[in-house]
Amino acid sequence: MTALVGGSSGPWLAIALLMAAFLALIGALALYQRFGSPQPESVRKLLHVVSGLLTLSFPFLFSDVWPVLLLTSSSAILIAAMKWLRPVQAQLGSVVGGKDRSTLGEIYFPIAVAIVFWLSHGRSPLLFCIPIVVLTLADATGALIGIRYGRTRYVGAAKSLEGSVAFAIVAFFCIDVPLTLWSDVGRVETLLIAATLALLVMLLEGAAWRGLDNLFVPLGVFFVLRSWLDLGVEALFARFLVTVALVTVVIVLRRRSTLEDDALLAGAFLCYVTWALLGWRWLLPPAIAFAGYAWMSPRTPENSRRIHDVPAVLSVWAFAVAWLTLAHLTSDGRPLYPFTMVFAAHVAIFGASRMASDFPTRTIVGVVAEAIVKSWLMFFVPFVAVIGISMPSLLLGAAASVAIATGVLLFAGSEASRATLRNTSLDLSRWIRQAASAGAASLIGWIALRMVARWMEGGGGR
Repeated sequence: MTALVGGSSGPWLAIALLMAAFLALIGALALYQRFGSPQPESVRKLLHVVSGLLTLSFPFLFSDVWPVLLLTSSSAILIAAMKWLRPVQAQLGSVVGGKDRSTLGEIYFPIAVAIVFWLSHGRSPLLFCIPIVVLTLADATGALIGIRYGRTRYVGAAKSLEGSVAFAIVAFFCIDVPLTLWSDVGRVETLLIAATLALLVMLLEGAAWRGLDNLFVPLGVFFVLRSWLDLGVEALFARFLVTVALVTVVIVLRRRSTLEDDALLAGAFLCYVTWALLGWRWLLPPAIAFAGYAWMSPRTPENSRRIHDVPAVLSVWAFAVAWLTLAHLTSDGRPLYPFTMVFAAHVAIFGASRMASDFPTRTIVGVVAEAIVKSWLMFFVPFVAVIGISMPSLLLGAAASVAIATGVLLFAGSEASRATLRNTSLDLSRWIRQAASAGAASLIGWIALRMVARWMEGGGGR
């Protein structure tokens, strides 16, 4: 990649021009805010769009990474001062929503630009421009359509179905048009990439909260686009079908789940990543967890409320992602066992707390035992069936009951100092403790897996 601005002063001249343009944009928007009385969100999105379009020049102006790091870090510092430094906030804070706006999306934006530029450096400029233009145009359009026309509001998030649909439509064209005009990708492949990726980033944008979509969306587009450009029609069509199926599940089951809408979207996206990286066997545990949650106790108006948010979903996936990453990096399928254990422990914990609350006359020991047995049946009967019935698989199935029980007991013990299993909290600390308990269960599973492997190597299976 060759910079268009050459010579020793080239990078500094380009830096100065871009920074001057950014400062002029902020000044103009501050005047517009003061004298035009527009909606605050409109001003924020104008800053978002124009500054994003300015960054599209980076691959053509800079052949090194450091000028982009300098520009993005300077922009982030200036935006932080506009939000929290009182003298600057008093004059310019309205452009970014002021210190009372709780999200950090304006700061995540330049961070995302810097990361994507670094990752795409030395590659095709499309790998930088497409993620940034999706974030710039699709995100702004989705937000403005949601504010103006949004009627179907998401539960648990300040977003709407109308905004998500607008986001997906604009994202499709932001991907399809550049690939059609400036790449060698075939026309059918381009359509499949654009349609599938638009739906995926719609899920990701809908799941992100507190402005994290400004970070997750461009990174997600970059990694997916980079891995898909060399795929054929058959592989891309399979990804399209799976994505459509996930979106359909979200739409059909959104009112039958205890997950809030943004949490449901986050779970769907993580399920897609799991399938895309390692295949259908790895999709079974999260699918069982989603479908089997209601088996733990009969549905009632009280326990059917949509109370589980994105932190709840992330607590379930925290250790699961670690095992998923290990399996992907090592091309080793054995982490499927502790990966399954994570979901089994979480479902048992949910089940124990849910039944303890639903049936106050039953003993804690009874509901805990039932939750452990139900979770074991849901997860490890299919696990043994999928990997095949053998002495090692039967031993691992038996060890799973101990690991699940350990996870439930650890959570119950951690909850005892704050509340009871009949009245568990729903704050962030609860999800951290639950994630840690399920993670401990999965580590026990990993130890059991290693012990069975050593036993087999020593001839114990003869």
